[in-house]
Amino acid sequence: MKNQLTTRRSVLAASLVAAAALVALAVLPAAAEGTASNHLVVDVVASTAGPLPKCSEDGCTLANTVRDVIYVANTNQLPTRLEAAGPTRATFPNAFVVARIDETVFVDGVDTYDYFYTPPPDTSYPPYVGHWPSTVNCPPEGPPCNVVTSPAVMPGERTTIFWTAWAHGDQEPNGLYIFRYTIHGTLNGTPVDVSGSSPPIRMTD
Repeated sequence: MKNQLTTRRSVLAASLVAAAALVALAVLPAAAEGTASNHLVVDVVASTAGPLPKCSEDGCTLANTVRDVIYVANTNQLPTRLEAAGPTRATFPNAFVVARIDETVFVDGVDTYDYFYTPPPDTSYPPYVGHWPSTVNCPPEGPPCNVVTSPAVMPGERTTIFWTAWAHGDQEPNGLYIFRYTIHGTLNGTPVDVSGSSPPIRMTD
């Protein structure tokens, strides 16, 4: 699958949102990644260290699932002077505006699955629309404030920019899985890419 997730993953995503299990995340971060030039750091926190057994013929449960929460820390400086009301999040000086996330799944070091996600309002995968932080602005004529724009990480923030889930399907290979996320966006209008990887997790029968 390059551009669409499977039907089974769609059903799983909906059930995981309903479960609201994110509050119980274990602290299993991967090494933080970033660059000194853009002052952005990505780290990925997994909900379990595994190993994950395959889903049964009756379906998948949380016991077969790992959830990755992707954090972006923006250590750029706040501007020294702003208008009283300030600009929107997406136009705030030194804000990192997210346009897309590419996910590469390595199994025993081999690129095995590839997906991508784009945020609201033009989301590529509607079941995951609630996995992004909301960025809502007011139109020029005033409330209701219902103009949705791209998520943005403000300078000085460490923000959960996205979370996703993976259940070990009964047709998938066993092995050591690593999920790598490349976040494409802009910083003051300049294209910026930053990446982070999950801790390795073993999938078993």
